[in-house]
Amino acid sequence: MEQITEQLKQIIISGLRIKDRTAADLTDETELLGGELEIDSIDILQLILEIERQFKIELVEGELDQSAWRTIGTLAASVQAKIAQQ
Repeated sequence: MEQITEQLKQIIISGLRIKDRTAADLTDETELLGGELEIDSIDILQLILEIERQFKIELVEGELDQSAWRTIGTLAASVQAKIAQQ
């Protein structure tokens, strides 16, 4: 799962065009929704598209599971579960 986490950190930094941090600055506990990265609904959509493209999964089926987007660690676990379902 560490590889997934590192890929997600890169996706977040590049996808959201974050200039004042690097992927190394992010931890598994970095909050996504309501956190210091100030991710909003448009950002979430952009990240979903990029995550689905890179991991070749369907991350969201129906409604968004907000608990999966709590931290980078919870998102990585969600991505790993989707990969395992394939």
